[in-house]
Amino acid sequence: SSGINAEYGGIMTDLGKVEATSTFELEAQGDDLESLLFHFLDEWLYAFSVEPFFIPNEINIVEFDEGAGRIRCEGYGEPFSLDKHPQGTEVKAITYSAMQIVKHERGYDLYVIVDI
Repeated sequence: SSGINAEYGGIMTDLGKVEATSTFELEAQGDDLESLLFHFLDEWLYAFSVEPFFIPNEINIVEFDEGAGRIRCEGYGEPFSLDKHPQGTEVKAITYSAMQIVKHERGYDLYVIVDI
């Protein structure tokens, strides 16, 4: 969930103000790891950008099948509200520019540039 936390917490709002009052399920697919990461992040951006304007403060990976290029997860959070959540910088798009995925024994390190 670190990639999502960077997207939301470092740019879009203060995750400390987000309460886990509801669950949002999401699935993404890709032809390779880079496209899977792109679509995964893009799906979360879409969930934030349109109804229900959902913002997670935690994400649980339910299924990750690298061979099939599929990821399923659950986000715990709530709908974004200007009355409660400080508005940060809007992320307009996820990009492939300089994207890096480094696999190691503990998992993956991800490097993604977003368009703001």
